[in-house]
Amino acid sequence: MTAQFFSKRWRFSFAALLCVLAMAGLSFFFARSQAQANKIILISQESSTRAIALDSVTLKREPFNTTSEVSWGNDNQTRIMLFLMGLDPKTSAASIKANAEDGAHKIYPLTVEYVGPVPEQAWVTAIVVRINEQIGDAGDVLIGISYQGLNSNRVRVGVGHVGDGPPDDSGAVPTPGTIAPPVEATATAGTLTTSEVQTIIAQAVSAAASLNRAVTVAVTDKEGNVLGVFKMTGAPATTQFRGDGPGPSQPPNPITGFVPFGLDGTVVPAKLAAISKAGTAALFSTRGNAFTSRTAGFIIQEHFPPGVDFKSGGPLYGVQFSSLPCSDIKMPGLPLGLSGDPGSAPIYKNGEAVGGIGIEGDGLYTVDRDPSDFDQPFEEVIAVSATRGFEAPSLIRGDNILVDGIRLAYLNVNSAPNPPTIAFGSLPGAIDPLFPIRAAQTSQFTPAVVGGIAGEVDSRFFPFIASPSVTANSLTAAEVNTIISHAAQQANITRAAIRQPLGSNAHVTIAVVDPNGVVLGVFRQTDAPVFGFDVSVQKARTAAFYSGANAAALLRGAGFGSYVDRAATDGLRLDGSVAFTDRAGGFLHRPFFPDGINNTAAGPFSRQLNEWSVFNVGLQLDLIKTNLQTVLSGGAAPCTSIPSLPNGIQIFPGSMPLYKNGVLVGAIGISGDGVDQDDLITAGGGAGFAPPTNIRSDQVFVRGVRLPFLKFPRSPNL
Repeated sequence: MTAQFFSKRWRFSFAALLCVLAMAGLSFFFARSQAQANKIILISQESSTRAIALDSVTLKREPFNTTSEVSWGNDNQTRIMLFLMGLDPKTSAASIKANAEDGAHKIYPLTVEYVGPVPEQAWVTAIVVRINEQIGDAGDVLIGISYQGLNSNRVRVGVGHVGDGPPDDSGAVPTPGTIAPPVEATATAGTLTTSEVQTIIAQAVSAAASLNRAVTVAVTDKEGNVLGVFKMTGAPATTQFRGDGPGPSQPPNPITGFVPFGLDGTVVPAKLAAISKAGTAALFSTRGNAFTSRTAGFIIQEHFPPGVDFKSGGPLYGVQFSSLPCSDIKMPGLPLGLSGDPGSAPIYKNGEAVGGIGIEGDGLYTVDRDPSDFDQPFEEVIAVSATRGFEAPSLIRGDNILVDGIRLAYLNVNSAPNPPTIAFGSLPGAIDPLFPIRAAQTSQFTPAVVGGIAGEVDSRFFPFIASPSVTANSLTAAEVNTIISHAAQQANITRAAIRQPLGSNAHVTIAVVDPNGVVLGVFRQTDAPVFGFDVSVQKARTAAFYSGANAAALLRGAGFGSYVDRAATDGLRLDGSVAFTDRAGGFLHRPFFPDGINNTAAGPFSRQLNEWSVFNVGLQLDLIKTNLQTVLSGGAAPCTSIPSLPNGIQIFPGSMPLYKNGVLVGAIGISGDGVDQDDLITAGGGAGFAPPTNIRSDQVFVRGVRLPFLKFPRSPNL
């Protein structure tokens, strides 16, 4: 294979190589490797001498067959990619020798075909070697390289199968060694400084003053920590939820002008809306996509795109009820959850997402029910003015991303005002004393590597643990690690749906829970959208809950027996006889059944269309409504009164219940760069723990319609 071919592969496998950064990029080791330039170090897994290695064509991990499943050159021998330090990436492949030793101590020469840099990591070199066909099914072999009289350490690689093989060399250790999260996080959630926060607020208030509008301005860092709230003189103190559902069945309230259902009609402080808007733009945005609360509103309604009949619900239908202040996962949560009300923008510095700004001033907390009219609400105009100098790169804006051929919404602003910026100390209004100006806060996450994939963890959920409810079939810590590792490895080669540039791999958060909703592990790939941290756990808990034997009893005990009765009418007993994914549960939670088919009755977990709005979706909202209102009033409570659902449920795809020997042992949840991608990665992580086929939700018919289970994107892998 030519160097040109391998260079081309880098465009598609960069995320696969980020594992090297996380495993070898610790500052102390980096300094040591630079100081010891006379050593060649092959990189192994974090806790063993097993190599970080990939099939150079398929990007699959070991064991490697000697014969490739895909023939790309003049022969069909497998090529594997290894990673090392201490070698100039411009070194000629012909000058390097490589060999492998099997369990019988036979030495096999390996042809080195490519040497080159890892993108953006100049201190790491990739090397591709061709497996000797004579090795056969040897199991583990020890591979080493030599260059100009220098010999590397030897790393373990499985050929044919994993295991057996020779013992490690005397004194061999993992290279660079085990990486555990630091005791205290040292990184911050973005890089916004106090002066930059002041500048953004001053630009917002100056624009608002030029428009003769009084508003509340909130700025958050990229993880939703509030960095400042400013209330202009005369700005409305409160705002009111109004989902503007498609058809109330009662006469409008003479005061509010609409029928209050669910959260509709609820009045809250305006600053909470501003914070949720800012946090939504921050939590949704990454270096590969920039979204706003308008984007969120576009993908959570009963049709996608909104207003187009006979189209399925939005791909993130229900995401508004995540990252809530009552959550036990995302801390801090957003006071009103994720927002679909236009009036926000993400904040970027040098192409990196570092936060968000939210504006509230019209007295209504709502969604855009008609995105075709290109309205330009003053809240959104002010948000755009505020981010001058902090704009998202144009390539990754939401309106450059298509889902099912539909361009996402981003901002309805043609041109924003650019008035002279009033000095911060002279702005008309005051900083909210509960939210003083501050810089980006300490990140909730610390670097970690799982399954050879770089990412981040929250120390509350790492290292991974076994299910505390110990039975013969309970998930072990090793099994949780395997599940999350396999999911991360699948994500690493799965083409993202909502990330630029096209051809990028998916970046997701992966969660595993036990049948009682206990979190056994959460892993967030590098640059995965932060909103997925809470959502992935919601998804896993929801799949485990609906698939459990006591789901109906728990719902009745919590006061939601009407939903149990409606499900029973449709032949669903919620007694553990069906393995529900969130794709299936969400399908039953739409105001049309089947999803998107107008003039049909609602699913058993949804509100009927004449009561439906984005703030009154059915069981998902009803489960959390009382406790959320308690928290918003200053109290403390989990999101629901059902112990296994402390952060609520989620109703869009990306989960699967997990089984061992036909017994429910937990669930996996995925959230990140596209819902069909989430399903595919779910399946990759759950391989070996999938439910028995005969109880899968796609074996069940409701009103003559087969329920879904998982849905995969076409040609998903890079």
